[in-house]
Amino acid sequence: MGKKPVRILLVDDEHETLDLISEFLVEKGYELTRASSGEQAVALVEKEAFHIAIVDLHLPGMTGSELLNLIKEQRPHIQVIMITGYGTIRDAVECMKLGASDFITKPILLDHLHLAIARIVEEVRLKEEAELASYYKTLSRTDELTGLYNFRHLITMLKSEATRHIRYGRIMSLAMIDIDNFKDYNDSKGHEEGNELLSRLAHIFRHNTRNCDILARYGGEEFVIIFPETSLEEAMVVSERICGTVVVSLDASVTIGIAGLPQHTKDFNDLLRMADKAMYWGKNHGKNQIVVYSEAIDTCR
Repeated sequence: MGKKPVRILLVDDEHETLDLISEFLVEKGYELTRASSGEQAVALVEKEAFHIAIVDLHLPGMTGSELLNLIKEQRPHIQVIMITGYGTIRDAVECMKLGASDFITKPILLDHLHLAIARIVEEVRLKEEAELASYYKTLSRTDELTGLYNFRHLITMLKSEATRHIRYGRIMSLAMIDIDNFKDYNDSKGHEEGNELLSRLAHIFRHNTRNCDILARYGGEEFVIIFPETSLEEAMVVSERICGTVVVSLDASVTIGIAGLPQHTKDFNDLLRMADKAMYWGKNHGKNQIVVYSEAIDTCR
């Protein structure tokens, strides 16, 4: 709710209760709108924005429970406090199941009501702050265009995974992927189409890998896939599937270089370098292929 005034909808068919609560809440600085029936409240919810609704359980025509249900269907974010003159535990449980945030019995203690509202406002504020923090955390580690991890987070994950695999004597593979002739693609189709290609390629990566595989945009038109607990042969199978899907689905092709840990190295930086070397060897020798690193690549041109 931030620093905006908290807007409250008060629904009760007893005018004395409406007056009493309204005067109290307005004095506390809340923006208040009143309704004396469920139908009137529904109409208000449809056209106006409220943070909290205070609803009497027993209303003429439409019950408070029915109104609560309608409010939650139309505006799930509205927090609802139910009030009644003869509430039972069963009433409270039923209202909570329908999404009520609190349940208060009459005669209403105004300070109690104020505390309930303050608690809801604080809970919503903390939730919004947590969601915002989560959003910025995600933003700091992902590539905005493709939604894959960015270079900085890739290096963090690669170092962590390499350390874990070496410690427990496990195997791991890494693929470096580059779009063939991407500059020509951009020049002929435009940068917007180029960006669309990058985005669609990321979708192909997600569709053809496991949840445990780590996908990242290395930079430009280059990507990296970390395959935890995966042999070079298994990484080849996935890479072949990716290459084939790209050719069939997109007006493009990719070249992939693969290196393995600990077969080729125990150092995460070297693993990345070796996959990169293999990939560039493939680009220099025909493109649209998969190359597994070997020591000969370091000496051959």
